[in-house]
Amino acid sequence: MSVSLLSSLGGWWLRLFGRTAAACPLMEITATAKASVVEETTVPVVVAEPIKQVAVDPHDEARSLIETLGVEALPLATAPLPVADAKVRERTLAALSALRQIPALQSLARGLMQAMARPEVAVDEVVSAIAKDSALCVRVLRMSNSVLVSPEQRIEDLDTAVQMLGVKRVRNAAQALFTLRDANRVAEGFDWRHLWMHALATASIAEELERQLRPNGDSQLHLAALLHDVGKIVLSTIAPDDYRKILVLAWNERGGLEDLERARLGVDHREAGVLFAQHNGLPAVAVEAIAHHDRPEAAEMHRFEVALVAVANYVSKAHGLGFSGTRLGERDGEFEELSAWRVVEEVCGTRPDVEAIAEDLGPFVAEIRTELREMRARV
Repeated sequence: MSVSLLSSLGGWWLRLFGRTAAACPLMEITATAKASVVEETTVPVVVAEPIKQVAVDPHDEARSLIETLGVEALPLATAPLPVADAKVRERTLAALSALRQIPALQSLARGLMQAMARPEVAVDEVVSAIAKDSALCVRVLRMSNSVLVSPEQRIEDLDTAVQMLGVKRVRNAAQALFTLRDANRVAEGFDWRHLWMHALATASIAEELERQLRPNGDSQLHLAALLHDVGKIVLSTIAPDDYRKILVLAWNERGGLEDLERARLGVDHREAGVLFAQHNGLPAVAVEAIAHHDRPEAAEMHRFEVALVAVANYVSKAHGLGFSGTRLGERDGEFEELSAWRVVEEVCGTRPDVEAIAEDLGPFVAEIRTELREMRARV
């Protein structure tokens, strides 16, 4: 998060979440971190197939939905949901207006995240903050020895790791770890860690796309991509029983997810996410991404950023990076034909080489998959 973002939000993050990361002495984690990094830092180079040819294992998706719903087996489709009337919509809107807290976003308010948002932050400050969290130490050390960084010698100290990775990547790793820790405390009976894995992957891919297409971009893109599906969290928080049924019906292809949301609750997750973002003063780029990540051509502002979120969301789903509760279908179209590319062409003045981008994303997506699996196993 940039300084401008923190300034625009003022004390919102602290008022909303008011929680700091737990600390433990560095001496307690050094041995564990070194042992873990020696054991796990060797990662094979895996090049993913072209985006449109990737087939996600349906068993993985089914398991993700089962874990999200907190059940032991995939539920059968329930009876059709009653259609919401005006009063139901009013109740939903009232509940949305009153909602001010989502536990899985508490990581954004932690002192570590705010310290790393400062452009002048020193490496020793970052190292000191990381040293308070043993799992984060292991994560940073492993990243510094990954195939995408490819150091000539194994790195086993935090100072060198942070210098090699850069504060931005370390910040994102910290945010990912903290978010997944809190993700199963959203609503009773829900475990949204798979959704946050999808969101984290989408944010990383969006930033990689921005690096390729517009290197001097806006750092708020990460936040926008991270929150693009926050409306699903919001609706499951205010109406957990109804939303569980909605997800089961959508899984069994008894209707589109947004259609089912509107039918039962009077609003869909895009509208719910926008209202939550606006009520809590989130930046406009996040609001636009939440509202239009499936139709970036409809965005009125930050069209380039919304287009990148749309492409990243597609790639994340195509490769099964986390699980957002819905699957890609025929209506999602082919990667090369996404409307987002027309928006990118409009903004950049030339059409990007979509095939080359898909090929370049291969190793990056493979690395994200490995990182997500390891983080999921540790939280």
